[in-house]
Amino acid sequence: MTTNESYFRKLIKGEISLSITFWIWFVFANLLLNVFFGFNIGEDSFEITESDKIIDFSLYSLRIIYTIFIFIAVIRSANKYLGSKFWSFMAKIMVTINLMFSLFALNDLAKIYFMEEYIIKSEIEKLKDQLPIKVDSYTQLQNVEIVEKNIAYTYQLLSLNIQKNRMPRLKNFRKRVQESICEDENYLKLLKKDYVLNYTYLDNTGTKFLNVKTDVASCGKSVYDLDILKQILKAQGQM
Repeated sequence: MTTNESYFRKLIKGEISLSITFWIWFVFANLLLNVFFGFNIGEDSFEITESDKIIDFSLYSLRIIYTIFIFIAVIRSANKYLGSKFWSFMAKIMVTINLMFSLFALNDLAKIYFMEEYIIKSEIEKLKDQLPIKVDSYTQLQNVEIVEKNIAYTYQLLSLNIQKNRMPRLKNFRKRVQESICEDENYLKLLKKDYVLNYTYLDNTGTKFLNVKTDVASCGKSVYDLDILKQILKAQGQM
């Protein structure tokens, strides 16, 4: 145990040769870490749980600690290297780039796993600054709000007066709206994360005539079929 502690103390002090520190403890060790603790940051997973997120983030944090450790070791070893200055300079550059990418990746992982609601709210605030937005020749997005996991959109049909036209086909219109939501990949991502989408429709006088509330259950169990297929293909090494 004392020998191992002595060796790693020498490693962090830069007293181990640069070739061993760089090629064994930086290059080879990182390859092993990529094999055993590979992370696909930003990859969608329909079955990821809060505990999975904490485990992933904890493991990646441990990897960051090792990255910082080996960064210090390589820098110190390179400073003591008596050979080619170019080689010691390139070693420093490589470990610095690796450290920067690792820290950026940790930041992205934290945002994706723990700041999801903040990001969605930020995007909605940006969208609100552009309102009203004309969706097509007769539909305009008037407002969008988010309260916890409920996102409310308010649309106005510019050419429809509900007082003059009772719109007897409201049921078909509601069905088409819900189908379009369930078929949209971006909306499905929200629904699968337990968000609820509320669509309110106004006529050209501002009178409310329809509300369409959609959660993941509204789209049926088939919304997970593509995710299941992706998992199967991934397990078979085809993705």
